Amino acid sequence: MTKLGTRRGLARAALAAGAAAAFAVTLGSCAYYNTFYLARKNYETACAGQPYVVDRNAAVPVQNFNKAIDYSKKVIGEYPKSKWVDDAYILWAASLLGKDDPRETVNMLQDFPTRFPKSSRKSDAEFYLGLGYRQSHRPTEALGAFDGFLKDAPKHKLAPYALLERARVLRSLSRPADAAEAAGVLLERFPKSTLAKQARIERAEARLEQGDPKRAREDFHALGLAADDDDERFNFLLREADCLEAGHDYDGEIALLRGALSHERTPIPVEIGSGASITRTAPTGPGVDRWGRLRLRIGTAHLLAGQLDPALGEFKQVIQTYPKNPLAAEGQYRVGYGYETVGDDFEKARQEYAKVKDQAGLGAFTTQANARMTNLDRISQLRGATGGRDSTQRKAEAGFLLAEQYLFQLDKPDRALEEYGKLAHDFSGTPYGGKAMNAMAWVLSRKFQRKAAADSLFWRVVHEYPATEAQLAARDYLEGDSIAVADSLIKAPIVVPDTTSRADTLALTQPPASVPRLGTPAGADSLKLGGHALPPGFGSDAHRRMQDQMARRPGGPADSLAQVALARQAALADSLRRAQAHADSLIRLTAPKDTTKSPPVGSPR
Repeated sequence: MTKLGTRRGLARAALAAGAAAAFAVTLGSCAYYNTFYLARKNYETACAGQPYVVDRNAAVPVQNFNKAIDYSKKVIGEYPKSKWVDDAYILWAASLLGKDDPRETVNMLQDFPTRFPKSSRKSDAEFYLGLGYRQSHRPTEALGAFDGFLKDAPKHKLAPYALLERARVLRSLSRPADAAEAAGVLLERFPKSTLAKQARIERAEARLEQGDPKRAREDFHALGLAADDDDERFNFLLREADCLEAGHDYDGEIALLRGALSHERTPIPVEIGSGASITRTAPTGPGVDRWGRLRLRIGTAHLLAGQLDPALGEFKQVIQTYPKNPLAAEGQYRVGYGYETVGDDFEKARQEYAKVKDQAGLGAFTTQANARMTNLDRISQLRGATGGRDSTQRKAEAGFLLAEQYLFQLDKPDRALEEYGKLAHDFSGTPYGGKAMNAMAWVLSRKFQRKAAADSLFWRVVHEYPATEAQLAARDYLEGDSIAVADSLIKAPIVVPDTTSRADTLALTQPPASVPRLGTPAGADSLKLGGHALPPGFGSDAHRRMQDQMARRPGGPADSLAQVALARQAALADSLRRAQAHADSLIRLTAPKDTTKSPPVGSPR
């Protein structure tokens, strides 16, 4: 072979080797890209094309998230120097969110900037970290993450999602006004976003929580017009009714619901059997319950408006149309509730509550009905106690329990106020009268927003009920509202120490003075038993004078606490003295009578 041929052969070999190397690099690149592609494909399938599961309204395909995690781990483990490693790491963390494991997502992404300092995906990591915080019920950290993301990447493709999640976090932090604003920003900046519906829902709910039912209803109405199906449209209509109810526009609510009722077909119960053995069952079919649900809401609006008879008419129609059905159980429950809260007929209410179990067995409304019946039985007992011959204390306690039943169980502050007024009148001049006036003031302030009338009652308690717990409580309420109360007006309640003691069953002879007290070193100034020491001079004349001075100080929580502490110290001292005396007597009784005798056999000499 000539030199020229040899050179050409070497050149061909070099070209072949280079091509093979390039092919190997390309093949490796394709391998790890294909692995990442499979990870991302499974993730997108699980999220239905979204960057994450925005609303968990349906079952989540966990198997796809598992595959996404497996392929992501393979990219990181087998191709650690590829450019897709940080992408695979974020995909792994995001897949854990899909599997409802947000805490592990947080653990992975908290140190992402340190693990991947040169990554261009830091903003994505911060967004998914915020999701992890929110789903881990750590709203404060979630808000910080979303705020940081929106500040660093305001035009990121995930920005509308960050605004939506930020609104959700703000609602969980009881900041509905800020939540409504965040959702509004999403609607203004991204009006064509696929998240517009979720954003409007968040804004509507936030506005309702904020106390703005009018604008909340506007959002719910717009959502109803754009609803995907009849069921969704119906649910948004009920949310409109909730807004009218929140605004106490019961006539408007009834008109809205009756308008919707006019478009529903009246269902007919199904009759099974014949003659005397015929039975009626509730109708079935798609949307057949909407007629009954509207009737129940109309009846509830009548109840809230104080209109008992129209409400009962609506409920009874539902009971007749849906026998042995949850709707009938709810209707029967609301009949009893109407007699109880609006009709104030507790006996009739108890009878109607007892019928709920006949409609639904052991359902949720049966449980509620039983609870209401228990409350009514308790009220009947209390009413009997207030009218019978009983001690003053028992009558007062019964009266307070009755008022609290009206206030907290029946949600009838007006009736509670009436009962507290009776107590204040019947027990005027006693500590119970002051306590009742404080309760009246609390109801006026918290339930009726009549602060001036409430403060007037608190001042009466301060002036008319000195040296009582009621006076201290009234002072605390006033000062809680930044109203100064002079110390000279307050007198601490008198603490009467318990001077009764059990009579000693055995009189023990005092030990000789030469015998030291048990556990007490010679010359000790304090009583001591079992390692517990009392301060020197405890129980002395100087100490008693200090007690008297503290008892005469102006009243207040600190003063009464000091008196309690002193009383406890006195009780402890008395207990220790008794124990010491008992120990001394034991020494006296067990001491050998003749110490000159030889010790027993076996004793050390």
